[in-house]
Amino acid sequence: MLSKANKTKFGTILAVLAAGAFFTITGHSVSKTTPPVKSAAATPVQVKSPDSKVLPAANPADTASANATPIPSPTKAEQQAIAAKSDLNDYVLKVIHSYDGDKFPYLLNDDYQHYNGVTQNIVYKGSIIAKANPNGSRSSHCVGLTYEVFFKAIVARNIEAGLSPDNINNMTIDNMRDFMLIWYNALGTPKSEGDQLAGAIVKYGLGTRIARFEDAKAGDFIDFSRSQSGHTVVFINWLRDKPGNIVGFKYWSTQESTGGISYKNEYFSDNPQGAYKGAVNRQQMYIGRVGSIGNYRRFKV
Repeated sequence: MLSKANKTKFGTILAVLAAGAFFTITGHSVSKTTPPVKSAAATPVQVKSPDSKVLPAANPADTASANATPIPSPTKAEQQAIAAKSDLNDYVLKVIHSYDGDKFPYLLNDDYQHYNGVTQNIVYKGSIIAKANPNGSRSSHCVGLTYEVFFKAIVARNIEAGLSPDNINNMTIDNMRDFMLIWYNALGTPKSEGDQLAGAIVKYGLGTRIARFEDAKAGDFIDFSRSQSGHTVVFINWLRDKPGNIVGFKYWSTQESTGGISYKNEYFSDNPQGAYKGAVNRQQMYIGRVGSIGNYRRFKV
């Protein structure tokens, strides 16, 4: 996250930039699953008829397929209705997998006029909202990358729901710019007052802030603070000790410690001394979820 000095500088640049120029600021592994146990294959049994001829064993799969009623594929209208009723989480998880296997280095700097921490330009209603590094490195920082993932996921859902990708809850270009600045924690106000990603989601009627850790699910967005820094990430799952207490969490983002985009585990600072001791402030976790299109709310600016 930004220092107060950088936030001030950031705000000054914003006031001077033309309407199309934008900026940003800021600046753990998938749970292992036990493979299914394969049952021993049943040995076909040959049955002799009264005339002693050997008959082949029946194939249950052939019988089942012969008697099964074909399941019709959902119609386009049904697919659109499903998309409109779905939270954004599944779309978020699909988007983060699209970065697998490529090189996306971490970069945090204050060249806000030319670089806003996204790997590619983000365009809404024909205007560039956030700028990729002009050197073509596809670098990013945490608030830029999570905003990029949000934007890509919500556009993908819009298209599946039969809506325009340029209509996100009737937000104007200026609304989207303001949304981005809040997401970036760039307004210079306390996070507790909504200057973080969950605050942006709530302000623009797209979803809710998740207050109880137990209610969080993969694909939610989190802004959290450590003793000396902060981070924004896509939540994957909680990490628990043997008694089942939440001691940390696994996330996906970009960070200097992993050299760019990766999964990472982090732990809370108030855990008992031992293997699970970390630096994350449990009280400064802002979890946001973009809900279904049908549950969007009208917003006031």
